[in-house]
Amino acid sequence: MGRRSPSLLAGLLTASALAVTSAGDALAQAAPGGALAPGGLPNAGEAARSGAGPRNAPSFGGVITGRMNLIGPAGPDALSPPTLSRPAPPPAPVFSPERIDRLDPAIVDQMRLPNLAPGAASRPTTTTTTSPPTDLGAGAAPLAKQFLTLQGQFDENGSAIPSGVKWRLFTDQADANGEHMLVAESNDARPRFEVDPGAYIVHAVYGLVSAAKFVTVAAGRPTSQTMVLPAGAVRLTAFVGGQQAPEGDVTFTLTRDDGGVARTVAEDVKPGQLLRLPAGSYHVSSVYGDANANVEADLKVAPGKLVEAQVHHKAAHVSLKLVQSPGGPELRDTSWTILTPGGDVIRDSIGALSSVVLAEGDYMAIARRDGRLYQQSFAVRTGVNATVEVAVR
Repeated sequence: MGRRSPSLLAGLLTASALAVTSAGDALAQAAPGGALAPGGLPNAGEAARSGAGPRNAPSFGGVITGRMNLIGPAGPDALSPPTLSRPAPPPAPVFSPERIDRLDPAIVDQMRLPNLAPGAASRPTTTTTTSPPTDLGAGAAPLAKQFLTLQGQFDENGSAIPSGVKWRLFTDQADANGEHMLVAESNDARPRFEVDPGAYIVHAVYGLVSAAKFVTVAAGRPTSQTMVLPAGAVRLTAFVGGQQAPEGDVTFTLTRDDGGVARTVAEDVKPGQLLRLPAGSYHVSSVYGDANANVEADLKVAPGKLVEAQVHHKAAHVSLKLVQSPGGPELRDTSWTILTPGGDVIRDSIGALSSVVLAEGDYMAIARRDGRLYQQSFAVRTGVNATVEVAVR
């Protein structure tokens, strides 16, 4: 283990096409329509009203709009951790959830904290506590248990985390096997543990954000500890031609720059899924279908804020059919190649290609059957699903 507290993700991303309406006031509920400048700061203007992205942003077949709100209390499912088909690697906390391996002495010394001022809170109903044994010595009177109250904050300014934090309390000393015993755990926003006076390790997890530190529970008085978890949240949805895209056809991938290397934070994210992430800048890639209907943009997540962004794809479904004559039945055993006017291959199939999602633009369809080639030019318009027939005569 190194000598530094682990960094979940860091760095800034390059600018791309993104528009986000900031609520301005943290409690305001603004409707979509603002614009996010390349630097990531809210900026409402003509570009947002016209739907255009930043001047130098590349065209990827769509744009992003949205709004930013304060993260507040929600239903039991609203702040559930992301469910990914292939989970992204968890952040690298100093301590793992159920076991804390041997520590570097320098890290132990660096993380020790002085005794904290008394704090008060109501006892949670879901808190479980198991105090570690205390060596009292011969003839020593047992020490009275004391309350340890924990609270999570999004930042140093006192914005409390209302829910969604997983708390674990470990002994500060490892046993003979190098393991730190789990003393207590809770899912309450502000848990209150009753434990023996002594030193402990507090570990908190909020989505993909985690933190750990030493805390000393003093004899004769309660102790309170605040943990800062600089996290925000993102919820993405996708639209095509003013209509919400089928959820099964769209996925999102979020990455962050880590020393010049793009690190995947979450992939195969579904529309409407809420992700709790470390505050910072992210690059969003939205894929509609499995061809070239992609949207890429940057967004910034602030501590304690929920960014609700809408991805607007400029694409449509296209069905390809090889027919003997226009309007005739489809000829089977046909392979397809879809090209751009410049000759770039978009899709190449061996066998039928009944339907494909393509970004708005012009294309050439080439059908191959019985050693012969047939071709047909066609155009794709946003939200207009179409069938392209290629006639053999």
